[in-house]
Amino acid sequence: MPRIDAAVGVGVLYNGALDGFLDQHSDAIDYISVIPERFWNDLGRKVEARFVPLPDEVRTLENLAARFPLVAHGVGLSIASASTFDRDHLDQLATWHRRYSFLWFSEHLAAVRVNTESTPDHHAGLALPIPWDDDVMEMLCDRVIQAQDVLGMQILLENGVVHTPVPQTDMSEVEFLNMLTQRTGCGLLLDLHNLFVNSVNLDVSADAFLASLNLDAVGEIHVAGGNRLYGAYLDSHAGPCPSEVWRLLESVAPRCRNLRGVTFEFHESYHPLLGDRGVLREVQQARRSMEGAREVVACR
Repeated sequence: MPRIDAAVGVGVLYNGALDGFLDQHSDAIDYISVIPERFWNDLGRKVEARFVPLPDEVRTLENLAARFPLVAHGVGLSIASASTFDRDHLDQLATWHRRYSFLWFSEHLAAVRVNTESTPDHHAGLALPIPWDDDVMEMLCDRVIQAQDVLGMQILLENGVVHTPVPQTDMSEVEFLNMLTQRTGCGLLLDLHNLFVNSVNLDVSADAFLASLNLDAVGEIHVAGGNRLYGAYLDSHAGPCPSEVWRLLESVAPRCRNLRGVTFEFHESYHPLLGDRGVLREVQQARRSMEGAREVVACR
């Protein structure tokens, strides 16, 4: 399997619209980020043979693995759901990690499953932000340590979009992230577009957030675009990155001493807006924006 040659690589989050781009511009990227949950069907915890591989999707994954280094970006573990911690889902992720040797694994620091009268696995339809409380910290520390033990590797947890202010918390989001990484040894996936969304909607200072964050914990950075809807700015992965996201990347990447990759995300429905040339332009901009990070890593 090919490996990342550069100290800090540039990748894309895979979707089906990228196939032509990857055929024409394979040398433009260093790795592919894949969502493991898109390669199987989860029939639910009451079914004995719960996880059913999707043949066409698995063939796609096999082809990607033969051509590129892979990293995993999970969307279904829901590690912050108070009602449940799905160990079977975690075991499934570990099985696929053993099969494909992901360079690293990331997940959202959020809850997507909520408890209802009929099921503990009702999907909320979006990643819900968590309260930054002491009791949530205790719950998460136990789960993160379990997850790293089962996967046999450090996990990176992604800062999320805060849809509304989180009231009456015991600490700030930055304090929470710093404490979680210190107590568990996990790393961070720093999503700069999520941070930009919060700065637009909630008037959160992105620069102040980054100044207080333990940047040594950052192993990967995500960049993406969004759009406005009914007065709010959305993390819709809608095409090119805003200029402010590139500014944040240029500023913060050289300060992340353990950064391994910068990943561009876009939703496949926006590929007609971008086209392959647009994807290439964003990837090349990401590479230019984090040249300083390469120099820092090379001097270690």
